[in-house]
Amino acid sequence: MEKQQPYAPGQEYIEPNEDIHIEKIIQAFKKQLPKYYPTGQVKRMFHPKMHGLVKAVFKVPDDLEAKYQQGIFQKGAEYPCWIRFSNAKKKPASDIKKDMRGMAIKLIGVRGEKLLNAHRNDVTHDFLLVTSKTLQTRSVHDFQKSLSALMSGGLKLLWYALTHLSVVVRSIKQISKCSNLLETEFFSTTPYRFGDDETKAVKYAAIPQDNQASSMPVKPTKNFLKKRLISDLAHSDYYFDFMVQFQEDPVTMPIEDPTVAWTSPYVKVATIRIPKQHFNSAAQESYGEKLSFTPWHCTKAHQPIGGVNRARKAVYIALSDFRHKLNGKHEHEPTAMEFFN
Repeated sequence: MEKQQPYAPGQEYIEPNEDIHIEKIIQAFKKQLPKYYPTGQVKRMFHPKMHGLVKAVFKVPDDLEAKYQQGIFQKGAEYPCWIRFSNAKKKPASDIKKDMRGMAIKLIGVRGEKLLNAHRNDVTHDFLLVTSKTLQTRSVHDFQKSLSALMSGGLKLLWYALTHLSVVVRSIKQISKCSNLLETEFFSTTPYRFGDDETKAVKYAAIPQDNQASSMPVKPTKNFLKKRLISDLAHSDYYFDFMVQFQEDPVTMPIEDPTVAWTSPYVKVATIRIPKQHFNSAAQESYGEKLSFTPWHCTKAHQPIGGVNRARKAVYIALSDFRHKLNGKHEHEPTAMEFFN
């Protein structure tokens, strides 16, 4: 028997038939998405409920240590950006329900060749973060099996739940109630390259600088998170520390298993400032619905790695194109910040 090679830092290990599992995921989502929205605008499959698209500034410290100056993280670099806050449920639900929330960041003005063939000359860079440090399934194949059971429902879903209790438990743990998006921590769950050294891998996090915690509203409306976002940003600026977390051990901090939370310390590499603003015009909301986000909007220095990210490359492209065609729209990346009344 051939001796198994030890895991190496930053190394990907692609499971057999991964491309087949990815294609099954794409076809399943394409079949389901129009059913969620039989009339009107078809929303995105992931994180369809948008609380708001807000303007922000992504600023790298002037005194960032040299060893952290990789890719976009050059000392003093500053990028205007859009941030889309969202709920993850595939069918938009009341904000009081437990859910995973999303913070999708799109930097504008990032130079350098991007990884996606259709977007090589774009000037955008995306970060996709959620309110859980981990995901519920270990691999693309595991996700495809859980998705198949979920969409089949009935006895197949019951049998899957009974035979995959760990997935069920992780799914329950990764959702929670949220009282205020601007006081919430967000994480990438999946790893990325950090510069040209392929032994270096990081996960991302955005941590609020103000650690206060708002209480839940006494009588929450179904869109109370949006209302709080509107109210808070009408009066004050808000700040997040953008952090990286390095892989220190390839076994205990695996590349290919997003159910495992890494335990290494976080290092601040940028500040996100969300300035006081009004963002809830119909035009700005429409613009936010049209924007597409994928972790593959990036340069090679920040390449997404691991099975989930490899799947995202194909799935996000296919579903974004599919959704835009259903809506009679053309997908395009911003070349500069837009301004709305």
